[in-house]
Amino acid sequence: MRRLTLAVALLSVALCGCEDEPSGKQGPTEDDGGGMHGASATTGGSSGDVAIASPSEGTIADRYEKALKLIKEKDWDGARDQLLEAYRRSDSADVKKEIRGHLGMVEQGIRAQPALSAAEVFAGAPALMEKKVSMRGTLLQGGQVAKVTYYFWLQAGAKIQCRFSALTLEEKRLIQTLPDGSDVLVRGTLKPAWGSNPNPYLELSYFRLERRPPDPKPEGAKP
Repeated sequence: MRRLTLAVALLSVALCGCEDEPSGKQGPTEDDGGGMHGASATTGGSSGDVAIASPSEGTIADRYEKALKLIKEKDWDGARDQLLEAYRRSDSADVKKEIRGHLGMVEQGIRAQPALSAAEVFAGAPALMEKKVSMRGTLLQGGQVAKVTYYFWLQAGAKIQCRFSALTLEEKRLIQTLPDGSDVLVRGTLKPAWGSNPNPYLELSYFRLERRPPDPKPEGAKP
């Protein structure tokens, strides 16, 4: 537990130093689709600091230390993955609370990444293939690609397909209930064309709802 406490302290220092790194863009107040939706508790050690699935996967403290290294390298995606896994393994309320705070800071770095348009993604596809891409746009509901794979369209100057099989069940449910025209931020790996869609698509690892469209006024209502 002492090792975990030290890792948490070091991570807190690093995150405080990185807090001013992102651009002046401020994250929206509505955050129905991002953040801790990717984390859930599982069984593990009673203290919460040795909850591991196998020795090769390392302890929660190992995850913190690796997250610290990735933060120094400004690898926000990798740091988030490590923190989410630490959260999933821990059964300690105190450790989970600490991780939630760090995740909020790390996600500032993710949200500050440049958001590309669909035209920019398609034009840069050879160099961007299998790399992380951030995009902002409006959501248009799609459908089913395979038995367990669903997608939506992101309208960002042009339409690009976003598949979300890697997201959590909670995030998937949220996405499928959103009305067309919802403003969202997505981040994912650009993948080569597959299936009926002739263009590259995004395999999402991050989803954030920024704004729902206003509810339509009932007929006969005053403007």
